[in-house]
Order: sequence, then structure tokens, then C-alpha cells
Amino acid sequence: MTEAEIARALLSARDGRHATTPPTRHGAGFGLDEAYRVGAALDRRLRERGYRRAGCKVGFTNKAIWSRFGMEEPIVAPVYDRTIHAAAPTARVSLAAFCAPRIEVEVVFGVDPDGGIAGAEGPARPAWVALGFEIVDCHYPDWHLTPADSVADFGLHGALVIGPRIERAAPRFEEQVARLDRLEVSLLRDERPSARGRGRDVLGHPLAALDFVPRLLPRFDGAGMPASGGVVSTGTMTALEPLAAGERWRVEACGVDLPGLELVLTD
Repeated sequence: MTEAEIARALLSARDGRHATTPPTRHGAGFGLDEAYRVGAALDRRLRERGYRRAGCKVGFTNKAIWSRFGMEEPIVAPVYDRTIHAAAPTARVSLAAFCAPRIEVEVVFGVDPDGGIAGAEGPARPAWVALGFEIVDCHYPDWHLTPADSVADFGLHGALVIGPRIERAAPRFEEQVARLDRLEVSLLRDERPSARGRGRDVLGHPLAALDFVPRLLPRFDGAGMPASGGVVSTGTMTALEPLAAGERWRVEACGVDLPGLELVLTD
């Protein structure tokens, strides 16, 4: 299949909530370069439908799995105004649009429009920090995929639920951000423990995820973060858990004073 045909198949799978063949199964030669081109084409299709970029997600941030896939860095994909939800501290999200949704617990940063991410201007300095849930969605049978398949499939992004924010002006903000490698989170489904995770499992420190954004996000049509600033979801701290309508998910944090959040799933 050509890259254009792969993009059409994935857009159809997203619209129809069904699975399609992973691009890497169509033959040798489909790697991350090809995947980012397919991802850029799908990003254009979504923006033609009125979606606006609101930032990005960083994925495959657990270095322990990189050798299995021959990786040397994480992946990046856009997130959109229509896929972001605020939890204050509870959000309700419908699963009606998803194919095979799962949940992750992540640290989410707000980024200033003046370049508050790592790069030529120096170390990353986010404008705010929060805990978040990413609902990831896969359009391949049984979630069988590679990093390249993931990039092509909308970066596996379904929705991002952002909890109450700690703003830069808050007391001890810089100290709290610096301690995120000591963060520990507990994920509960209907008040029963489901998974645990640690901030240090995200590239050693969630803040390190920002280092990759200036270079990788422009692979989507050359555009970086929105001119008005945006969000960066830094990668999962917990094992992926499948979702079903009617469930109530909650995350608790310790080690760093971040507010928890709750998610109620509907049809």
C-alpha cells in the first residue's frame, strides 16, 4: 500500500471505529519516517474538519522497552482542542468515538508561547503542571503494533483529560516540578486498585519529555507548538488498562503535591 492508501485506511478505521491492518504488516520498509508522513497527512485531514492543534503527546517514554523496538527516542503526535477535557477534579467522557480505548496516567505540562520548552533558549520551564489521563485508542487488531504503527495511527491519541493545574506562580512550583521523578501514582477503577506508576519511569523525569518536542513535532507539516502556547502530555506512568462505559477512574499522587482527578466514562 502507498502512504496515501494507508492514511485513507486509518481515517476510515477511526471514523468507523474498526480495526485495520498495521502498516508494518504490508511489507518491509515502513519505518518512523514513513509513519510521520502518514501522521502528518492525517493531521491535515483532522484540521480540515475543524480540529485545532492544542499541543502534543509524547509516547514510548519508558526506556526499558526501547531495545525491543530498536528505538533511540520517544515518539510525538499532536493533540487537539476537541480531544482535551478539563477535570475539576471530575470529568465525564463518552467512549462512543473509540475503537479499543485504554487509559494511562501522565504528567501534563502547560507551555508558554515564548518557547518555554527545552531548546536554544535553555532548560524547559513549564507554565503549569497537572496530572492527566490519556485515553489511547488503537485501530489494529488486539493492539499488535510497533512504534511506527503507533505514529501512523494518530499517535494512538484519543482524548486527554487534564486535572487541576498548579500554576508557575504557586509557592514552591519549581521545587515541585524538580521532584517529579519522585512522584508515585495509584490508579483506581471503581475504587479498586488497578495500577501503580512512578514519575522516574518517564524518561527518568517527566520534564525530559519536553526536550524532544521542538525537534519531533515539526515532522507534522513543519509546525511546532501553537502560537498561543499549548499542552504537552509526557507519557504513561502506568500500564495500559482497558476501558468500558460506566466505569469511574481515579488517580492519587504521593511524593509530589499534585491534585488527583477522576474520570467518569459514558456510552
